[in-house]
Amino acid sequence: MLKGKKFVFSVCFLMVCFPCLVLGAQGDLDITFNPPNGYALYKGWNTDSYMGAAIQTDGKIVVSTGIENGVDADAGILRYNSDGRLDRTFGTNGVVTYDGGNGNDCGRLLAIQSNGKIVLTGYTHNGNNYDILIMRLNIDGSPDSSFGTNGIVMYNNADRNDRGRGIAIQTDGKILVTARSTGDGTSIAMMLRYGASGVPDDTFGTNGVVTYEGDQGNAGFRDVVIQGDGKIVTTGYTKTTAGFLFLTARYDSDGTFDGTFGTNGMATYDGGHRDAGARGVVIQADGKIVVSGANFNGIDLDVVVLRYTSNGTLDSGFGANGVVTYDGGKGDDNGRRLALQEGGKIVVAGNTSDGTNLLVLVLRYNPNGTSDVSFGNVGAAIMQLGEGDEWGESVAISADQNIVISGGIYNEADNDILVLRLIGFQSGGGGGDSGGCFIDTVSH
Repeated sequence: MLKGKKFVFSVCFLMVCFPCLVLGAQGDLDITFNPPNGYALYKGWNTDSYMGAAIQTDGKIVVSTGIENGVDADAGILRYNSDGRLDRTFGTNGVVTYDGGNGNDCGRLLAIQSNGKIVLTGYTHNGNNYDILIMRLNIDGSPDSSFGTNGIVMYNNADRNDRGRGIAIQTDGKILVTARSTGDGTSIAMMLRYGASGVPDDTFGTNGVVTYEGDQGNAGFRDVVIQGDGKIVTTGYTKTTAGFLFLTARYDSDGTFDGTFGTNGMATYDGGHRDAGARGVVIQADGKIVVSGANFNGIDLDVVVLRYTSNGTLDSGFGANGVVTYDGGKGDDNGRRLALQEGGKIVVAGNTSDGTNLLVLVLRYNPNGTSDVSFGNVGAAIMQLGEGDEWGESVAISADQNIVISGGIYNEADNDILVLRLIGFQSGGGGGDSGGCFIDTVSH
């Protein structure tokens, strides 16, 4: 674990210095989370960049990841109480792992059903290649025996390497999983749907599976969300003659492309340098679709946020013709997943660079795509919690509008799972258009 004293840097205005930890400005670490740190570490992260975060109705926080076991990696789910300490009533001292016994297994994104059960997707090794893993747990972390075989479902696509990525639960309890299948020099984007008991839904696609390969044989779906009318929106990337592009696709509930969206059900965004892709997607209350990801700018990566109207055209009322970018100026900036906050604000998790190391990055935008200057430093909260690289991966918003981030941190000789909480709205003064008081670095 990280050791040593923590120093907090505050920003002073009008000759008056307001300590961050007293005022609790928007974008500060919330020191009531695993006090007095504002963050929690768990040793053994396997460095897979797909990590999930979700918040239960009782405020407990669930995180999905991969955890090293000393030989290989296991799929893992951790649950924290709202105070940031592991919930000892869940699994074994707050942690559930799955070891298929044949090599690396990994948990990626997760979702919580309306009955409180937890559903995770990721991958498991079958001894020859990787299969999609779907696992459902009861509220206490025990395997749900009513789902698949002792809580586990696997999918093998013709002995290729198949990895689950995103997951969403329909109102009827059916489970959607996005995935990527690689082999024979191709990458196929996949989406699978299962009934509530874990049986493939043969009313969706072909025997419960939808695939998309694109013209160049290289595509992948990442995140997925379900509209109020049951249509399914997924985002990721596709390769064309112009290079890798953002791909956002909408399907009807039967798994066919929705022809009223974009061009034949698909909308692409070309970042101009042949290397762009999406990671996250959310749907606003007005039906507009917001997508996060990254784009190569010719030198390094920038965070990109897109907003589409409900018919799949870029929204001219958001940013510059529907596009917002963030360039920290010192190296790669990655946009991972995003969430919507009260008032239509958009929160994006990811990482930025200080020229030497990657740091956790959280951005907040106003509904029109401008940076929310009341958050962090002119809309950006940047955290350095250790001595090496750090990543923000998933984001969830609590009922009190605070911001929970899951990610990872390199801690000298190993990697730790990182969970932190930021103050989402002002408490006790400070903030304002000046940018307020924010955590810049935490040194050790």
